[in-house]
Amino acid sequence: MDSTAHQSAQIEVTAIVPAFNEENNIDACAEAICTALESASAGFELIFIDDGSSDATWQRIEACHRRDDRIKGLRLSRNFGKEAAILAGMESAKGQAILTLDADLQHPPGLIPEMIKVWRAGGVHIVDAVKRNRGGEPLLRRLSSRIYNRLALAVTGVELENSSDFKLLDRDVAFALLGMSERRRFYRGMSKWTGFSRASVEFDVPSRTAGNSKWTTRGLAWMAWETIVSYSAAPLRIIHVASVSFLVLAVALSIRAMQLWLTGRAVSGFTTVILLILILGGLLLFCLAIIAEYIMAIYDEVKQRPHYLLRDRIE
Repeated sequence: MDSTAHQSAQIEVTAIVPAFNEENNIDACAEAICTALESASAGFELIFIDDGSSDATWQRIEACHRRDDRIKGLRLSRNFGKEAAILAGMESAKGQAILTLDADLQHPPGLIPEMIKVWRAGGVHIVDAVKRNRGGEPLLRRLSSRIYNRLALAVTGVELENSSDFKLLDRDVAFALLGMSERRRFYRGMSKWTGFSRASVEFDVPSRTAGNSKWTTRGLAWMAWETIVSYSAAPLRIIHVASVSFLVLAVALSIRAMQLWLTGRAVSGFTTVILLILILGGLLLFCLAIIAEYIMAIYDEVKQRPHYLLRDRIE
C-alpha cells in the first residue's frame, strides 16, 4: 500500500474479502458488498483473496471482475491462512479506509454504510462490527469461542468477546499493521494493540447462505495457542511459578526427611520416591514443551519467509 495510492480521491474504501472454497458465495457476496458501498456513495474497490481454494472460487472471482472492474482478485499459491490473506489484501489496497469481512455473508454487508458513516464523522480510526448474538452457531462452537475469548483476555489482556474480523480501518491503522513484520499474525489482536480510537456497531450473525464453516473446535484451539505464544510470555512465567513451588516443596520434604532420620524414624518409601520422580519428570517435560513452542516461534521469525506467495492477480 503506497502513499501515492492513498492520495487517490476515486477510491475511498477498499473492501478485502478472504475466500477459501467459497465458490457458491462469491457472486452473492460481491453483489451485496457493491450494493452496500454504492448506497454509502463511496468510491471503492473490492478485492477477493483466493486463499488456495480447490474449487471454482477463482473462476467465480474472474467472472465477477468481467462484470464489474471494481472487483479485483488475488490468488495465493496455496492455503496460507486467513491472516496472510488479509495481509495480501491490505498490501494491495488503495482506499482511504480498509474494510475487512468474510465471504460467507455472516458479516452482513448491510452494515457497511453505517460503519462508513461512523468513520466519516471523524475522530474514529477503527470501526468494529461486534456480534450481538451468534445466530444458529452450534453449542460446542459457541462454548469453545467463549473459552478462547476468556483465555485470551486472561493471558494477553486483549478483550475479544464477541469480536470479529469485520472491521473498517483508517489508513493510519492500516499503515501501522503493515509495519508489523511478525510471521504469526493475529488481525483482531494486532488492530486492538495499536491503541487507535475506535467505535463499534452491533450486528446479529445470520446463517450461512451456502457451504460449511471452515472453523472447527480443533482449529479454534490451535488459534488460541498461537495467540498465547505470539502475544504473551505467560506460559514461561507459569514455568517459573511451578519451579519455585516445587523448590519450596523439595525443601520442606528434605527438612522432614532429615527430621525423621535424626529421630531414627526414617522408613524407606518406594511409593513416595516413584511418585516424586513421576511428578517431577512430568513437570520437566511440560516445561520443555512450552519452551519448545517459543523456540519454534523464534524459528519461524528468523527464517524471514514471505507471508504468502501470489499465483495470479486480477486488476
